[in-house]
Amino acid sequence: QSSVMTSLDNMLSRGSVRALNNGEDYQNPVLKVLGHRKVPGGGQDRYRLLVTDGIDQHSYVMLGTQLNYLIEGDQLPPGTVLQVTKYVLNNMKSDKPILIVISLDILGSGSVPDPANSDANGTGAPSAQQQQQPVKPLADNNRPAAFAAVQETPPRPTASSYSSGAGGRGGGGGQQPGFVPQTPPHSGRSFGGGSSDQSAGSGIDTSRVRPISSLNPYQNKWTICGRVTQKSQVRTWSNSRGEGKLFSFVLTDDSSEIRVTAFRDEVDKYFDLVELGRAMYISRGQLKAANKQFNNTQNEYEMVLSSESQLQQCDDADAAAVPEMKFNFVPIAQLDTVEPNKFVDVCGVVHETHDVQTIVGKTSNREIAKRDLTLVDSSGCSVRCTLWGDEAVKFNGEKKPVVAVKGAKVSDFGGRSLSSTTNSCFLINPSMPEADRLRGWYHMEGQQMQFDTFRGDGGAGGGPGGGSAVYRNLKDCKAGGFGTGDKFEYFSCLACIIHMKRETCLYQACPKPDCNKKVIEFNGEYRCEKCQSSYPNFTWRFLLQANLADHTDNQWVTCFQDTAEKLLGVTAQQLGQMRSDGDDKGQTGVFEKALFQHHLFTMRAKMENFQDEMRLRVVVQDVKQMNFAEAGRLLVSQIEAMAV
Repeated sequence: QSSVMTSLDNMLSRGSVRALNNGEDYQNPVLKVLGHRKVPGGGQDRYRLLVTDGIDQHSYVMLGTQLNYLIEGDQLPPGTVLQVTKYVLNNMKSDKPILIVISLDILGSGSVPDPANSDANGTGAPSAQQQQQPVKPLADNNRPAAFAAVQETPPRPTASSYSSGAGGRGGGGGQQPGFVPQTPPHSGRSFGGGSSDQSAGSGIDTSRVRPISSLNPYQNKWTICGRVTQKSQVRTWSNSRGEGKLFSFVLTDDSSEIRVTAFRDEVDKYFDLVELGRAMYISRGQLKAANKQFNNTQNEYEMVLSSESQLQQCDDADAAAVPEMKFNFVPIAQLDTVEPNKFVDVCGVVHETHDVQTIVGKTSNREIAKRDLTLVDSSGCSVRCTLWGDEAVKFNGEKKPVVAVKGAKVSDFGGRSLSSTTNSCFLINPSMPEADRLRGWYHMEGQQMQFDTFRGDGGAGGGPGGGSAVYRNLKDCKAGGFGTGDKFEYFSCLACIIHMKRETCLYQACPKPDCNKKVIEFNGEYRCEKCQSSYPNFTWRFLLQANLADHTDNQWVTCFQDTAEKLLGVTAQQLGQMRSDGDDKGQTGVFEKALFQHHLFTMRAKMENFQDEMRLRVVVQDVKQMNFAEAGRLLVSQIEAMAV
């Protein structure tokens, strides 16, 4: 085993770290892992490696996020010898080249030297670099102490002749142990993009910094400096023209803001360098007219990064002059003055946090998590704000935090509502004067207030339970003109169930997770026409028809899976098993328990043509336990409104 370790150590590409530090393109370098650490920051986890080529150490090595499983699966312990088969070099600063590893091959495990007491070759003698740099031990036991001893300025190799040896530059396989190749003069290639007349070590030309508001597509030699105020996650697409991935961010300075997008290879190149809240220089981006369908910035142009683009983080002195994230908050009560599909900044207290729900996307046909929040502010009005994906799953509103949303999309759903998009910035308990004032107001008086909500016609109204849909009696729903528009009418109603159709409340559905279509039994199998497949089993799903009644009228409604399970208190599988077992007594008990129980229903309604007759179709969107205190306050307000 010792001979195998020695053989792997001899394969290290000695001199490759110097070449990489100098911006040279070193093909397939073989390196040894000395340790790793997790890089702090939001979003997806990132890992940084400390490696050696047998002579020098390199601590500015970032794993591409697609390789995170190697760290999480403990496949890159200290001593691992690997060959980097694909990488990208970026210059965050002129003297700190970053090696981003996109793909690699694990060759085996070599010896594990003590970075604090020996050179990278394991000879036991400290190198000249280590003699000049004191070692500071770190508290993190998962990485060697040498991580704290990394030089702020990597060694600058001297320009001299270079001999690759028999093995060439592909990994040092033909080099003799102890052979130290010399580094050639700098080739002039800029790994951050740019032309050959600007060296990789010189960074971006900051003498051409211009305000963002001055950019236009007819300029080509410019540099902007701004702060990253929004950053999306990496998204993928697949269509008839191909597939790929992208991410975007918004850069803001004193004059304006601009949306910047990276596609395909540039995603791996730039995603880890762009950090929310950091100030950055950008040069050589491609400008085009902004697509307002996806762009919520106040700029007529947007930027696309290419292989020629350059990105560089500002040093502390330059970053201090770049403004922090700007907000233009709109009071919740004034949202009815904002046109639907526009973007606004809102600051509010999370008055109510709803449970996570799962819906199926119309275009992607995939399940998407969503969570509704009820936000309130000192204007005395509330609005529903919807979170999506991981943001919805991870949100915890138990302590009623203050949130600031930059770039929330306004909808006329239920009068007015908000939605967080991929380009929105959602901050929890931000440190800003507006948030501090709201926190104090809510603690002193806001939590006892009754808030108005938005009506479908743009006014404000209230309903028991704090929902954002307008409260209506069932008699009002049958009034002329209700539900006759192009869109659904959304409303809340306090009612109880007086009858349910037991015989047709269940159906046998396709077992595929993203398909709920009814299956047909044929030759002992269950066929789904939508999926064009047959399965040995099926799943039970609810399609419950129920008759609701309040003190004014009654109305037939439809309840799908989630709402039916809330009303009946059992899952579709449990009730289906009772039906399969012939347990009529158990089924009867389930339905009788649900009758004449008061709930707050959130519903949508629309007139539809059924057998040449226009009928009002009402679908239950959500079901909550009735809040008797709020229901009483609502009745008092209605009585006061009728007073002459």
